[in-house]
Order: sequence, then C-alpha cells, then structure tokens
Amino acid sequence: MRRLSFSLAVVGLLVLGAMGTMGPSTSAQDASPAARPSAGCPTTTEEENAAIARRWHEEAINRHDLTVLDEILAPDTAHDSATFSANPGPRAVLGALLTGFPDVQHTVEAVITEGDLVVIRYTATGTHTGEFQGYAPTGKRVTWTGINIYRLECGRIAEIWSEVDGLGRIEQLAGTETGATPTTGTPTP
Repeated sequence: MRRLSFSLAVVGLLVLGAMGTMGPSTSAQDASPAARPSAGCPTTTEEENAAIARRWHEEAINRHDLTVLDEILAPDTAHDSATFSANPGPRAVLGALLTGFPDVQHTVEAVITEGDLVVIRYTATGTHTGEFQGYAPTGKRVTWTGINIYRLECGRIAEIWSEVDGLGRIEQLAGTETGATPTTGTPTP
C-alpha cells in the first residue's frame, strides 16, 4: 500500500510539473493548434471543467447512468485506457467496467485543475459478478485506485487518459500475487 501511495504521489507531481511548465496564459489548447476549440464554443471555468469531469465518476459510474455521456463527452472523445490495449473508447470501457462490477463505486479523493485540464484521483470498490477482461465472475469484492486526466474543449471532455492499479485488481481477482516484484536493488518506499 505504501508503494501505491508513493506511486500516486509521483504521478501527481509529474502532472503538476507538466502543468507548471506552461505559462500563466498557456493551456493545452494553445500548445496544440489542432486541439484549439472552434469559434463559438462556450468558455468554461476551471470549476465548471472540474464539475463536468466529476460527472464521469459520480453519474456515469456511481449511478450507472451512461446516458450522461451524451452530455459530457465530445462526439469523438479519445480515451487512452490503461486497462484496454485496443482503446475501444469511453463508452465501451465503462460498459465493460459496469458489466464486470455492477455495483462499482468511485470515491473522488482529489481534483486538480489547470486551464482545460482536470486530474481526478479516485478509489474504486466493486464486486466482481460479471466477466471482466477475460476473468470469469469471482464474487470477490475488490478495491483499486486510479487517476484520470481529462482535457475539456467546448464544455465537453475531448480526451481522457486513465491510469489504474490494474495489477492490484488482478491480484485480488486471482486470489494470489502475480509474482511481480521489484528488481534487486530497487528501493521500496
């Protein structure tokens, strides 16, 4: 658990460091002309952006209401999912999660905003009662953590990057440690 906390702290510092390298008037949209919103897009504040990103966790996942995605996602939202190598898109990722863990709940632990970016650190808990990524239902209640980074454009989520403790989740589902250990000499925080 201490290693996970340390890893999350490092990821958070990296995200903050990356955000800190942008000038005070620079956003991800300024850094990438292709990502610049078209004229006429609604301007949103950091607070509004955070509220939109929280709806992913609080409504789509916790209330299992995938119809909210029609309101918060851009039509061509890119989702770089840490647990799906083919990156099937946000709807398919959430559909698989809710199939495997129908009672899953996310607890938002931290929210960081910077311009059009929102970072949310969360803890997820659910009972594995459906097939999930090749694992038959185990009936086990499991907990994992994750960090999502959202880029908003025109008041909607345009990109999502997800990092989850997939190894910890698999260890809980399989009931044994996977054997992944640090190499010799690797300090353990």
